[in-house]
Amino acid sequence: MSMNSIDKEAVQRKTFLAAVEWLSEVDSTNSYAIRMVAEREQFPLLVGANIQTQGRGRGGNQWWGSDGSLTFSLVLKPLDYGMLQQQWPIMSLAVGLAIGEGLAPFVSHSSIQLKWPNDVYADGKKIAGILIETTSTNPELVVIGIGINVNNSLAAAPMEVRDKASSMKDHVGSSLSCEEVLITILQTLEQTLRRLGSAESGFLDRWRERCFLTGKQIGIDDSRCQTYGSCLGIDDDGALRLMTANGLQRFFAGTVTSIDE
Repeated sequence: MSMNSIDKEAVQRKTFLAAVEWLSEVDSTNSYAIRMVAEREQFPLLVGANIQTQGRGRGGNQWWGSDGSLTFSLVLKPLDYGMLQQQWPIMSLAVGLAIGEGLAPFVSHSSIQLKWPNDVYADGKKIAGILIETTSTNPELVVIGIGINVNNSLAAAPMEVRDKASSMKDHVGSSLSCEEVLITILQTLEQTLRRLGSAESGFLDRWRERCFLTGKQIGIDDSRCQTYGSCLGIDDDGALRLMTANGLQRFFAGTVTSIDE
């Protein structure tokens, strides 16, 4: 079995999943999962693919991936983990933290950082991304799309991608088991969601310790305007705090468009 292979029975046996579907190729695991929701009754459901041809990111961005990347979507009911709907806005932070803490044993623990609201970085470059969506057919469900650069060396990526992203293989200098990474991430994610649902303290403090933006001069686009200032980290409700020329501003959503040390 190659380092990129996934044994879906082993993944289901070792995690909290009720069902696993693993495809050789798909347009987008999130899009496929959303289409499948009406036909499924067992959750959590994992949909993964060896190759994703039209992977989607936040704000209409595309996720670049090649052979060796780990792309999957998890469909679940947050209420099963004690999460009320008012907690959903900070779910992307929780998922990002779970991925960061899950990847830490495989790469240098100190190099993993989190970029608000939902990217995971290693040594200053993006190594994983998250896209959380809801479905019109079942509003109780969320679809958590995750892309992790595991064995897909970024040497083959376009220059604009290479400048901003990295892979676990590039980071550690050797290939890793995608199946082992997937199982570890899922186990860590389940623990994080249950802790969030039980209102366990410490979640936001652990996120703040890995915040990539704190202390940096950044620009953020919240669809209304561009705002620039010094990042002060996140508030207890997950909002990004920015000290601007007009004083402190808080953002619950937006895209970070520029980062300066």
